[in-house]
Amino acid sequence: MPVILLILLLTEFLTIAFIVLDVHLIREWYLWKDTYDEEYARRCLYVAIACTAYIFLGKFPTSWLVSKFRKNEDEPKQEHSQFNENLKRPDGSVINIDFYGDDKAQPLLFVHGWNANSTEWYYQKIYFSKNYRVILIDLPGLGKSTRPANKDFSLQKMAADLEAVIEHLKLSKAVLWGHSIGGMVILTYCTQVGKNVNQKVKGIVLQHTTFTNPTLTSIASGLLRAIEKPILYPICYIMIALSPVFWLSKWMSYMNGNLLLSTRFLTFTGTQTPAQLNFISRLSAMAPPAVFARGMLGMMKTYDVSKDLKDLNIPTLILAAKYDRLTKPVASDYMHSNIPNAQLATLSPAGHQGLVERHAETNETASKFIAGLKLTN
Repeated sequence: MPVILLILLLTEFLTIAFIVLDVHLIREWYLWKDTYDEEYARRCLYVAIACTAYIFLGKFPTSWLVSKFRKNEDEPKQEHSQFNENLKRPDGSVINIDFYGDDKAQPLLFVHGWNANSTEWYYQKIYFSKNYRVILIDLPGLGKSTRPANKDFSLQKMAADLEAVIEHLKLSKAVLWGHSIGGMVILTYCTQVGKNVNQKVKGIVLQHTTFTNPTLTSIASGLLRAIEKPILYPICYIMIALSPVFWLSKWMSYMNGNLLLSTRFLTFTGTQTPAQLNFISRLSAMAPPAVFARGMLGMMKTYDVSKDLKDLNIPTLILAAKYDRLTKPVASDYMHSNIPNAQLATLSPAGHQGLVERHAETNETASKFIAGLKLTN
C-alpha cells in the first residue's frame, strides 16, 4: 500500500510531463507555421494532436492492451443501494451504510480497501445477497461517507466506526469481511473489543490484508522502510496540502491511462477484463488525495496487531493472492500461523484485487467457509 504513494506520484508526474510537452508543441507550431520551416511546424501540430488525444482518451487503448477479454463476464458497475442509512459519529463524520438481501437473514458486513469505496464489492453483494443480509459501509472520507472534523484517519478511529455500525444495527453473530485496510480495521476492532467480540462476531474473512505496518509486507519492503520517514511521510503531507492539485492530476492520469497502467501492475495479474481494470482505476481516481494520504499515515504510524493475533479466538478465513504486490503472501502465512482456528486459501493467478479478478473463486471459497460456521440468526 505505501508503494502506491510512489507509483501515484510517478504517474502524475508523467501526466504533467505530457501536458507540458503538448503545450510546447502547440507553441512551436504557432511560432513556425508561417515561416520557411512549415514542415517542422506541421510535425509539431500532428504530434500535439496525438498528445491531446492521448491525454483525454488514452485509457481506452491502455485498458484493452493490458487486459483480457472474457466471454459472458458480468462487468462491474459502480452503484450504491437504494436502501441505506447514514450513521452520524461524534467526530462529525457520517458513515454510509448500504443494505442488500433479506434483512432477516444472517448478516455479512463488508469493509472495503483504501483508495476505493464500498462499490468495490460488486461481485460479492450480487453473490451473497441471495442468501444473506449484505451490509456495506464506506470508510470515512470515501464513497458517501464524510470526513471527520478532527481529521483522524487512524485504524483505531475506523475500528470505532465499525463498532458503532455493529451496535447501531444491533448485529449479533455477524460475519465480518475486510479487504486490505478493511481487514486491518476488522483486526483492530477485534483486538479493541477483546474477549466480548465473540458475542458480536461469528467469523471473519481477511482478504489481501496484513497484521502490521504495510511497509513491512509490501514489495520493496526494505526500500520502503528506509524512506518511510524521510520521504513517504513528507509526500503524504504535501499531498494533503495540495489535495485539489493532486486530485485533478489523478483524474487526468485516469483519462490518459497512466493510472490504469499502475493499477494493472500493482493490483492485477493480467487476467482482468478492460472493464474491471477501468472500474478499480476509477474508484482510485475518486478517492480524495488528502483522505488517501491521512489513511496511509494512520497505517504506517500506528498499526500493528501482531502480538494480539494469538488471542483472536474467532473462526477466520484468510484469502491470499499469489502475486499480491501490495500485501505479499508472507503476511497471510504469518496470520495463518498465529491466529487460532484460521484457514488459508490462496487465489492464483491473482493480485491485490483478487476479489474482482478472481471473484468466482473468492465467492465460492468464502461461501464454503461461512456455511461451515453453522450460522444462526
